[in-house]
Amino acid sequence: MCGIAGFSGGPDPRRIAAMCDLLAHRGPDDHGYYTSPCNEMTLGHRRLSIIDLGTGHQPMSNEDGSIWVVFNGEIYNYKELIEELRPRHRFATHSDTEVLVHLYEELGPDMVHRLNGMFSFALWDERRHRLLLVRDRLGVKPLYWAQVGGRLGFASEMKALLSWPELDRAVDPAAVSHYLSLRYVPEPATIWKGIQALPPGHLMEWSPGDRPQPRRYWTLDFTPADWPDEDALCDRVEELLLDATRLRMRSDVPVGAYLSGGVDSSLIVAMVRRHFGGQLHTFTLGYADQPADKQDLFYARRLAAKYGTDHHEYIMDARELADAALDVARFFDQPFAGVVSTYFLTGLVRKHVKVVLSGDGADDQFASYGHHRLVWPLERLAAERALNPEAPLEAVDLSPLADRPDYVRRFAGMTPWQMRANFGAFPPPLKAELLATPAGRVVAEHDTVAWLHQAFRSSRATDGLNRMLDVDIATSLPGEILAFCDRLSMAHSVEVRAPFLDYRLTELAATIPGTLKIKAGTLKYILKKTAQRYLPAEILDRPKEGFIQPNHVWLRGPLDPLIDRMLSPAGLDRHGLFDPSVVGRLVAEHRSGTADHAFRIWALVMFQAWYETYLGQSPWPATL
Repeated sequence: MCGIAGFSGGPDPRRIAAMCDLLAHRGPDDHGYYTSPCNEMTLGHRRLSIIDLGTGHQPMSNEDGSIWVVFNGEIYNYKELIEELRPRHRFATHSDTEVLVHLYEELGPDMVHRLNGMFSFALWDERRHRLLLVRDRLGVKPLYWAQVGGRLGFASEMKALLSWPELDRAVDPAAVSHYLSLRYVPEPATIWKGIQALPPGHLMEWSPGDRPQPRRYWTLDFTPADWPDEDALCDRVEELLLDATRLRMRSDVPVGAYLSGGVDSSLIVAMVRRHFGGQLHTFTLGYADQPADKQDLFYARRLAAKYGTDHHEYIMDARELADAALDVARFFDQPFAGVVSTYFLTGLVRKHVKVVLSGDGADDQFASYGHHRLVWPLERLAAERALNPEAPLEAVDLSPLADRPDYVRRFAGMTPWQMRANFGAFPPPLKAELLATPAGRVVAEHDTVAWLHQAFRSSRATDGLNRMLDVDIATSLPGEILAFCDRLSMAHSVEVRAPFLDYRLTELAATIPGTLKIKAGTLKYILKKTAQRYLPAEILDRPKEGFIQPNHVWLRGPLDPLIDRMLSPAGLDRHGLFDPSVVGRLVAEHRSGTADHAFRIWALVMFQAWYETYLGQSPWPATL
């Protein structure tokens, strides 16, 4: 795991050094720079040493120095590729990075189809005067680009591009609108008009004078597959997950694992201990004032004892979150109101290991989030009411929400994209209220429901649940889940590896009908059936929790000073986007307990934290 940066145009040592210095947290172990002989391209790199500690310095070239690369991530199948390439190439290192230059020599941009890993890289072909930018299939590793004048720049994080004084820091009003609905900015847009994310599964070839045009190289196919029976499907899920875990254990430094006590992380730990042996550090997160019904710590301890891991816990409190709010905003470079508590856990991880396995991706592919649970009940209700418009909720099977009819009633009658928009922080009517200011109306013109509708129309999945998962994998997985996974781990120079995000398993999961993902009220049905081979029933049957900070509690008392500071009328007036009376009402209702506005208040707090960090006293009209 590393940080990469670079730009076209003449050499500028101070510029590339400044960009890479801003990425030092991603790679504290080493750094390097390269400028092409023709002065057309400069590459920079910050290294976190994981593979080939002695000779993996970057930028790295092929034998004759005609191809150079800077690389962030891991190529998990690098050993197999080295053996395949070695008869025709001279390897100077044992690094997965060197595979890229030699594979490019043979296949050009089509090399991407041979890579199993998480990666973003920039490769400069001196003979062709051509730059190749690539991001992995699912977007585990970030990559951003900008064009200012005739100069193209790229970096692992936006802050490196924001160091350019000539970059226009105009804010994209559509990004603000989508953030208020979704709690993250969906790619390829960013909060900055002048910076774009290279989307997952895309590459971009560029030569001086070209117009940047990313193109897709990988598409997830949701065509259902026929399986003889569920056990055969479980066999295949287990086979791929085991191999994905085996590959992610490859490292020249010790590997640990997150362990929440839930199904996903527990299954990874169980597989490691059963099949790979060796010492394993595990890490879990708890809260000083954790509600009594939260049992992550209890079950994580039981699993750690069962599998004999070296187990570590971090107990955080609201004060730490308040103190770190501006730091967290700085690591994202744009508003982000998703989970941030792993920032604190990863600080503990760094004291023991550089690499940690996680269960990320399982929920997004096998279905367990709240909006996944709504799909079948809403479809059944819509079908019943098509025949009888007055049909009550009780007339249909509401599983897996049979015990939450109020939840189903709240979303009844909505399309999937309307439901998804209303499931976030600010539903459309409330967002319109919030933005009823002169500056806010510019933002309100951008409709997140319409944006989501287009995302659903683009899906080729054949059932409602898989359509929801398809949209999630294209939007919230890279924009929210993988964003916090990368930024909050890299903040402490820790590499997170997610076996569930092996593209082979993702492609398999896409072919599994939605009826086998939530079946008879069981979430992640086929994955849990597979996990029965490794985990006790007490883990399989417990409710999902995850490392989610208890904002609904902390935003009623413990975080009051943070709220008062961030959402003061004077602070809101700096940009004039939000109606202070609406903000004040939301805070008052939440504090009194008459409503739960935790998601909304946190979204506003983190927006203000980003604004103070990056725009300070700048008047909002000057940034639109």
